[in-house]
Amino acid sequence: MRHDDEALEQLCARAWPAVAELRIGGWRARTADGFTGRANSTLLLGSPGMPVADALAKAAAFAREHGQQPRAHVVTGSRWEPSLVSAGWRLEVERAGMPALVQVGPLDGLLAPHRAEVRSVPWAQWWPLVVGRASPTPAEHHVLTSAEAVGYGAVTVDGEVLAAVRGAVVDDHLHFARLAVRPDARGRGLAREVLAGLATWAQGLGAQRYVLQVSETNTAALGLYSRLGARTHHGYRYWVPV
Repeated sequence: MRHDDEALEQLCARAWPAVAELRIGGWRARTADGFTGRANSTLLLGSPGMPVADALAKAAAFAREHGQQPRAHVVTGSRWEPSLVSAGWRLEVERAGMPALVQVGPLDGLLAPHRAEVRSVPWAQWWPLVVGRASPTPAEHHVLTSAEAVGYGAVTVDGEVLAAVRGAVVDDHLHFARLAVRPDARGRGLAREVLAGLATWAQGLGAQRYVLQVSETNTAALGLYSRLGARTHHGYRYWVPV
């Protein structure tokens, strides 16, 4: 694993805080009641400070204590993959959205005229597009509201939220996620607008670049991000015990 892969994964983890976390040396075991693989997996970075098999057993026990399937979040092609095979773990090919890509780009690439607003607190009309229901679960609320500097973006037309996104500024990066456009409003450039609004907000907080995590199979999102100047930095995959 390249050092910059590790640094970027740490940044993304800070932007997407789990409900409970256990540090195992440099590893981060995380749980959040099943809300997203990122917040319910052990991020394998640095040294665990003990034999790998022992560290994996400790991470698995932590997940099970919180009612979750043990899962490792591993940079594709990293040094941990052979160790996982040796320990009897396998790729979690069943999980939706796996494998995933970490993409980066200059914040200037997102800036454009827009009608979006960004608030410091999520409001009632913002939640349905982002979590698929009128209000979030406690775990969803924690993950989406607990980073240090969070912005909630939306494009609203006639009182209706048609596009929404969540962003967090960590160091000089904007991390954005949960980008959604209402089905009957797609094809009108609203995703571009809501990202432009979020970028303007992040620029005011000192951000210079953005980072996002996206499924390798999400061709629509990948096409949008490519047009905005994003490039793939690295990939990651989930592993589970056999």
